[in-house]
Amino acid sequence: MLFNSFPFLVLLAVTLPLYYLPLQGRGGRVWQVILLLAASALFYAWEIPWLLLLLAVSCVFNAFAVERILFHQESDNRTAAKQWLVGSVVTNLAFLAFFKYAGILTGLLPAGWIPLAARDSIRAIPLPIGISFYTFHALSLVIDVYRRQVSEETRRRLGKQGRGRVSSLGDLSLYIIFFPQLVAGPIVKARNFIDQIRLKLWRDIDWVAVRRCLVTGYFLKIFVADNLAEQTAMLTISKDVLTSSGPVNLMALLYAYGFQIFADFAGYSLIAIGLGLMFGYRLPANFNFPYLSCSITEFWHRWHLSLSAWLRDYLYIPLGGNRKGPGRTYINLFLVMFLGGLWHGAEWKFALWGTLHGVLLAAERFVFRSQASRWEIASTPLRILRDGLRWVYAFHAVMFLWLTFLMPDLAHIGAFFQGLTSGRMSAPGQPLFALFLYGGAVVLYHLWALIREARPGVAAKLSHPWIEGAVHGAMVFLILTNPGAPRGFIYFQF
Repeated sequence: MLFNSFPFLVLLAVTLPLYYLPLQGRGGRVWQVILLLAASALFYAWEIPWLLLLLAVSCVFNAFAVERILFHQESDNRTAAKQWLVGSVVTNLAFLAFFKYAGILTGLLPAGWIPLAARDSIRAIPLPIGISFYTFHALSLVIDVYRRQVSEETRRRLGKQGRGRVSSLGDLSLYIIFFPQLVAGPIVKARNFIDQIRLKLWRDIDWVAVRRCLVTGYFLKIFVADNLAEQTAMLTISKDVLTSSGPVNLMALLYAYGFQIFADFAGYSLIAIGLGLMFGYRLPANFNFPYLSCSITEFWHRWHLSLSAWLRDYLYIPLGGNRKGPGRTYINLFLVMFLGGLWHGAEWKFALWGTLHGVLLAAERFVFRSQASRWEIASTPLRILRDGLRWVYAFHAVMFLWLTFLMPDLAHIGAFFQGLTSGRMSAPGQPLFALFLYGGAVVLYHLWALIREARPGVAAKLSHPWIEGAVHGAMVFLILTNPGAPRGFIYFQF
């Protein structure tokens, strides 16, 4: 079920008033958890009901693993608790690998090791929607509980046995399948969500924040991303189209795709955050105006923040982070970005995308930190020039690396650069017009952030309720009068 679909609006209209029925105490809390579980199950199983079985297996298994970890920790049996942690982590990763990476892994085996019919059957295994996201939630759950990073009250609640297991299963399942963030994030750490599970009251809703998130999110998705998608589809039609296109239109399409994927994913994240607030849950911010970045390092401090934080806390730091010398740090950066890229999809192009980002991260760490003194400039004009050149580098590095994320193969990337360097000065066409009309909204969105960061006083004046209301009204008008062709969110495929 899509956030931008009529069935979802019906689901929301039915669920919200039922959720805030005037029930008090433990009964009200139980009612809200059950209702959210039912709504989340319907949301997820709307088009492919059998996927709910996989989700249920994940919830039940991880709830049992958490109960066992807590039991052994209370018994001071550290060995058994760690065995359950390792076993649950391996099982979750195996679950993800089977459904997402079985095809690519069998392709690494020598010919003849697996019968051709069996290999075709493995490659035909459908990818369950959102499996990458809810598997990461499950991993965060068992790791945070093992590390004692949830409150003691929550640990006692999750560790209950007998009839208490039902309540524990409900809470853990809600964390994993809460519908606003189930399919495409933000990735919420267990310690930041489970402690929020309590009775919610209508009067506590921050409607101003809800409006800001929902209006901006739907605007980015429906007006910007969906309209740009109608143009950027040209990038994957055929190699002949790319080689015959002039550099102006190709660069316009490249910029348009960069703006599209931002608007699509940031729009989804804002909608998810707004919906979470409506039900009393605070989800983490996922984007911080990434196209203002002056380096790839800064880009990953602004782009897909919840994934970056997850990889840092559960992979980079356990690998040693930057605590074991420069050489190990570079290896850790490379490995984390390689796996982060592969997490996006079971294709080598995603691994290449992550690897190239990892190479740039390592290069920047070496250049900027080993020669930090050389980059210090006292003169304001020269400092502005330096930052401007850094921005140009970072922005275009990100844009060109989107090619490995988007294109079906390296041949299409080669065709793109062949057309880009052909010198064919074709007349600017529809791509350039779409870039200015729809991509301009992304530019203005980032320009607002730049003003807010550099001139907070000016930003405060522009944030007057009347001005903000007028801007949101214009955004709603454009959503209703000029929507793009409805389509799924890009990150649904991960």
